[in-house]
Amino acid sequence: MSKYLTFTDIVFKNEALLVAALASLGYVEVERGDQLPLYGYMGDERAERAQLVVRRQHIGPASNDLGFARTAEGYTPIISEYDQRTMMGGKFIARLRASYNERVVEEMQRRLRGTIRRDQQGSTLKLKIRY
Repeated sequence: MSKYLTFTDIVFKNEALLVAALASLGYVEVERGDQLPLYGYMGDERAERAQLVVRRQHIGPASNDLGFARTAEGYTPIISEYDQRTMMGGKFIARLRASYNERVVEEMQRRLRGTIRRDQQGSTLKLKIRY
C-alpha cells in the first residue's frame, strides 16, 4: 500500500483551468465535492480528503485516486507514491503544470484579444501574447 503525498508547494489557482488541464492530459472524469474521500488501489478508503478527484478506474488498473485539495491559495495535488512514479512515466506533475500554464496563457490571450506565439527552444516551450 503506497501512501499519499500532498504537494503543498504546487498550487493551481483556478479550478476551471485545472479541470481543463486534466482533460487535456486525458483525465476528463473529475468528481467535484467537499471532503471527498480518496481510495487506494484495492478500494480501501484513505484518510485523505479532496475537493477534486480523478477516480482510480480512470487512471489505471493498479492506481489510486488522484485528488486536489482546496487551500486558501488554490488547489494542491494529492497523489500516491506509486502513481507519482508511474503516471506518464513519472512526469505527471510536470506535464500537468505545463498544461495548466498553457491554459492560463490562453485565458490571458482571450481576455486581451491578442494572439499567441509559440517558440520551442529545445525542451522549453515559450508562449508570448501579442495584443
